[in-house]
Amino acid sequence: MGKTTREIVLVKKNIRLQEWSRQIEEQKSSGLNVQDWCTQNGVNPKTYYYHLRRVREELLKESRTENKQAPNDTVRAVVPIPTAPADRNITIEKNGLHISLPSDIAADTLLALVGKLC
Repeated sequence: MGKTTREIVLVKKNIRLQEWSRQIEEQKSSGLNVQDWCTQNGVNPKTYYYHLRRVREELLKESRTENKQAPNDTVRAVVPIPTAPADRNITIEKNGLHISLPSDIAADTLLALVGKLC
C-alpha cells in the first residue's frame, strides 16, 4: 500500500471516529438510554456499542502516546461523561396552552396546577 493510500485510510478512520464521538456525545446529552436513542436514530445498538468501544480504545491509545507508556502499562484516563443539564424545565401542554415550569418546582404546586388543568 502506497504512502498516499495509507494517508487516505487514516483520514477516513479519523473522520469515522470523530463522527461516532459526536453521536456518542449526542446520546449522552439526550437524556435517553442507549436503546431508546438507537431506536430514535435508526442505529443498531450493537453497532453503537462497537463504535463506543473503538472510540474509547482510540482515546486510550492517544493517552498512551502522550504519556509515552508501553501498551501493557496501566493507563488511567479521565473521560468526561456529560450529564443532562440541571436547568431542564417541565413543559405542560393542553388545548394550545404551553406552560413551562422549573424542574425543581414543589410537588404540591405541580399537583395543584395539573389538577386545575385536568
